[in-house]
Amino acid sequence: MEKYAIFWHINLMSDSNFEKRAERRARLLGLLRSEDHWTTGDLRAQLGVSQRTLMRELAALKEAGYPIESDRGRGGGIRLDGRWGVERLNLSHYEVIELILSLAIVESLQSPLLTGNLKAIKQKLFQAFPQKQRSAVSNIRKRVMIGDNANKFMLSEYAPPPQHISERIAEAFLQQSLLEIDYQNEAMERRTRVIEAQFILLNWPIWYIIAWDHLRDSSRVFRIDRIKKAKLVDGSFTLRPKEVFTGIYRPFYQTI
Repeated sequence: MEKYAIFWHINLMSDSNFEKRAERRARLLGLLRSEDHWTTGDLRAQLGVSQRTLMRELAALKEAGYPIESDRGRGGGIRLDGRWGVERLNLSHYEVIELILSLAIVESLQSPLLTGNLKAIKQKLFQAFPQKQRSAVSNIRKRVMIGDNANKFMLSEYAPPPQHISERIAEAFLQQSLLEIDYQNEAMERRTRVIEAQFILLNWPIWYIIAWDHLRDSSRVFRIDRIKKAKLVDGSFTLRPKEVFTGIYRPFYQTI
């Protein structure tokens, strides 16, 4: 038994070291892509590694086919050939959603500086991920709605919500967890409710939760900037038939 325990420990350490090297290599690639050139000293400082480790990682990337070039002398450095394209990204479901959501928000602003290619970019980005991840991301995308920009009256009473409240709401939405909120309505009255964050809606810059309210046992809309407290509570929820919500709000949004 002791022998097998030793083997298991060795394998575990090996897996951990492999993951650390893969993460470091991915970060090194990201650094090389972010600037025209780097000195070895700057790369070592960013990665927290020795010169020997850095050279080993660069050699491994070259061997894997990455066009890494180096210039000798003062002013020289290490660089990745600028013609090298973006490879398959390694992002979590939530990171993908944040990226696609950011593009959707920019698109909704209708800036004259945009080329009109954002929709195509979103689709290309979406297709760059494995099928299993595309399926998970697709299910979340269908629950995110983008509407028109908020009018001047709405903006006059708007203040960005605190980061910690936004994080709890995002967590409840993505994980389909029950959320307890302390909500202040237009009459400045506050009440505690337990809700299911079924959909979220953006009327830039104001975010709304389209929720199932356990207190009223019906669908309700809550402005996120009016939520004064938010915490996850025990329990999760399943998605209700979208017709319960989309029949009411369809004229005001499109999904991302």
